[in-house]
Amino acid sequence: MFHFENTIVINRPVKDVFAFLVDLPSIPKWNYYVQSVTPTSLQSGLVGSTYHQLRKDDEQDLKISKLEPNQTLVVETIPPSKPELRREILLASQGQSTRLTDKWQLDMGVPKLLEPLAAQRAKAGVRENLEKLKELLELGRVTLQDGRSFNL
Repeated sequence: MFHFENTIVINRPVKDVFAFLVDLPSIPKWNYYVQSVTPTSLQSGLVGSTYHQLRKDDEQDLKISKLEPNQTLVVETIPPSKPELRREILLASQGQSTRLTDKWQLDMGVPKLLEPLAAQRAKAGVRENLEKLKELLELGRVTLQDGRSFNL
């Protein structure tokens, strides 16, 4: 398992950023690798809410394991989903902007020797997606790396 984090400032109030992030089905609007996120529980956007995520070459079941409005969102894979993931998103107001810190714990099943390379690639990909999130929230539109376009 390896760890990494990225930080980005989004020129939108923290409540707007949080509201968008806690709506997990919106992930495909800013993460090119995710095709869909579908709620699988009656509740959505609350601790314990579950989702099915379809990515380009795999799929996972996810749950919101921690939620502090406008501050923290933790999403984890539900076993036996692979890769194993724990993602903690921390938000803080910076005037009218939001500082977002995205912390990952990820087990991709790669040999220990290759973990640094895998972590570097994963961190760079996540950083790219966060830039797309920033673009979407600030400009109201975005074109992803695979050519899909979305508006808020």
